[in-house]
Formats: sequence, C-alpha cells, structure tokens
Amino acid sequence: MIRSFAERYLLPFFHEDLQRLTEMVHRVPNFPRAGIDFRHVLGISQQKDGLALCTSLFQNYFTGDWNKIDKLACCEAGGYVFASALALQINVPLALIREARKLPPPTISVDKCPSHISTSMSSDFREKRIEMDPNAVSKGSLVVVIDDVLATGKTLCAVLQLLEEAGIRAKDVSVMIVAEFPVHRGRKLLRQPGFGRVNIQSLLTFGGD
Repeated sequence: MIRSFAERYLLPFFHEDLQRLTEMVHRVPNFPRAGIDFRHVLGISQQKDGLALCTSLFQNYFTGDWNKIDKLACCEAGGYVFASALALQINVPLALIREARKLPPPTISVDKCPSHISTSMSSDFREKRIEMDPNAVSKGSLVVVIDDVLATGKTLCAVLQLLEEAGIRAKDVSVMIVAEFPVHRGRKLLRQPGFGRVNIQSLLTFGGD
C-alpha cells in the first residue's frame, strides 16, 4: 500500500523536481580542455532556488534516517556548498575536509590522486593530500558524505580513506552526490580499496563526460 501510494503521488513530484534540477546543470563544451563536455554542477548554486531544490531532494531521497546521522562530511569546494545548505536544514554539523596545510593542527591526511577530467596541464597531475581534524568525527559516528560530482571516484575514495583513518567504518558511511557520470567508472574504483558496499545515492546521472 505504501509503495503504491509513493508511485502514484510522490514519484511524479520527485521526477518533476529532478527535471528542474537537471535543467540547472549547464553544458560547457571543450572545458577544461578540448573534447570534454563539462557539466557545471556547482552552477546550481548560482541560480534562484537552486540550493533550496537540491537540499529538498537530498532530504527526501535519502534512504536512511537523517535523525540518526551524526555528521555531514564534505570536501572543498563543491561539497562545501551543498553540504552547508543541507546541514542548515537538518541541523547536523559538518566535518570539513580540505587540501593539506589549510587546516590548523592537529590533522590527519591521505593522498588524493588528481582526476584526469579536471586537470588540463601535465603539471596539474601532481599527487595532493587532503586532511581533516581527527576530532571532527567520533568513532562509531554515522556519517553522510555530500559532494557535487562522482566521476572517476578518486576524490570520494580519498574521503572514505580519510574517514577510515578517523575511525569511521565503511558500513557507517553513506554518500549523496548531486550528479554522477558513470562513464568514468567511479564506483568500480571504490570497490578496489573495499568501499564497494558503501551506499551511494546520486540525484542526477549524466552520460558522456
């Protein structure tokens, strides 16, 4: 009965809102280099009602219970934008993840390999580290990672490894993404270090780059 009610009354509403969100993601050809069709997902935040719509969809699509979540983890820069808006609505604090040397000590850090999509020059392919305050999350906490894009999966993999360093088990982590690009096989990458069972939900899915 509940399922039939949702299919009849709720899904059309969600589909309409997802279509609105899709239309807010503008396509930019040949950026950051020739042959790449860039989708400006972060541009949602620059449009009227964009953040409000995205936040509402995050709240309603989440398959868990927001009341049981202890922290929202987010990595600069896109994750900060969408996680902050969501945190304001559900009253859950943030665990901020930044590039190395941008947070005061103490910190814990892991290597983050650059994405071949976002880099445009060979000098950009240097390995970087991301870090967080080890006290930002407590062991045993339930954490939801919020990010704007899932493509190659390299950023998300590093975030999950960092949470693991902080004592958060993979089974206690969920992930919510604004837009996913399956062609880059990010979920396959996550299976290699043992994160294949992490629950990942994406509001939008785009083909191509």
